[in-house]
Amino acid sequence: MIIYNPRSQRLLEKRVKVVEDMFSQTGVPHCFVSGSFLYKEKYGDIDIFVVSRTKKKITFDNSKVNLTVIDFNDLSSLFYYSVSKSCIAKNILPKHTLKVTLSDYWHVINEAIPTIFNQKDMYHKDIRFLILYTEYFKTGNVLDTFELTQKIDSFQGYVDVLNYVRCEVPFIFAKGAKISYLKRFFYTQAGFYKDMRDYKAQDFLYTLTHEIVLGREV
Repeated sequence: MIIYNPRSQRLLEKRVKVVEDMFSQTGVPHCFVSGSFLYKEKYGDIDIFVVSRTKKKITFDNSKVNLTVIDFNDLSSLFYYSVSKSCIAKNILPKHTLKVTLSDYWHVINEAIPTIFNQKDMYHKDIRFLILYTEYFKTGNVLDTFELTQKIDSFQGYVDVLNYVRCEVPFIFAKGAKISYLKRFFYTQAGFYKDMRDYKAQDFLYTLTHEIVLGREV
């Protein structure tokens, strides 16, 4: 068993046996446990990740287990880098070179903003990718599950999250892309939102696309 970047040795000692029992039920060589189970005294689900191409159904005796299957094709994803950064693993985990683009990031923003407006203060789980991608492109650091939870909990409400996006996103794209690309891509995006500006989320995204281009021109 391999422990990556432990957050709490005290909690780990109490929970290693539980993890070992779960690993024995998977029947696959590459699996790991991450999330609040490793650093919180009180936790909800136990997040176990299995790296496999198998379609075989995996079941656990523990009803709190939340299983996520990660295909080998996804080993380059920011998600995999994050959840595997701090974990208990059955064996040494496979890892490919991280591959993430600004286009991927914009897709995450495009998906997250309507969710934030629709769910308001019930947004926490749904903005994890938004914060993960933003912090990566801002600092170059991949947040682990503990750091990501801390960052999300630092927001007082959904308005703080929207202000964070308005502040960080134009700077990130200005730093990471040429103005010719930004104009071509975001003026096209703005066209999609223009006729839907009666909706708050689309109006926000429309304004954000212009702020990205204007920020790069300044």
